[in-house]
Amino acid sequence: MSGAFTVRKTIRFGHCDPAGIVYYPRYLDLLHEAKEDWLRDGVGVPLSELIGVRRRGLPIVRLEADFLAPSRLGDDVEIDVGVGRVGGTSLHVHYELRGDGRPRLRARSVVVHVRLDDGRPVALDGDLRERLARYVADGGGR
Repeated sequence: MSGAFTVRKTIRFGHCDPAGIVYYPRYLDLLHEAKEDWLRDGVGVPLSELIGVRRRGLPIVRLEADFLAPSRLGDDVEIDVGVGRVGGTSLHVHYELRGDGRPRLRARSVVVHVRLDDGRPVALDGDLRERLARYVADGGGR
């Protein structure tokens, strides 16, 4: 994924079902952790600042995933986080999780920038929009 932020994770016991493979909802936890790492280390706006100081949130309003291959206990995986599009109040966040260099999961989400006080969509702040635009792949930004 061009323009992506990459984070490494290890598949832990708590991620797995009795068969020893990642239980599919736990992939969503891993993707959310990767998004938090990206916001903090890539975008430079930690989720704690977004929520606690700016009083803004980025709830998911749409999510789709393709499960391509299983991940197992002890696997080291890489997760790419990138942006497909930056809208007025929304953002398309794309993920690819790989193990051994092969894709295991691809997911696409739409998140909306909201005021936490009333849950209403609000325009992406200028500095946040600018920082997010660095991760737009293939000119998909606005």
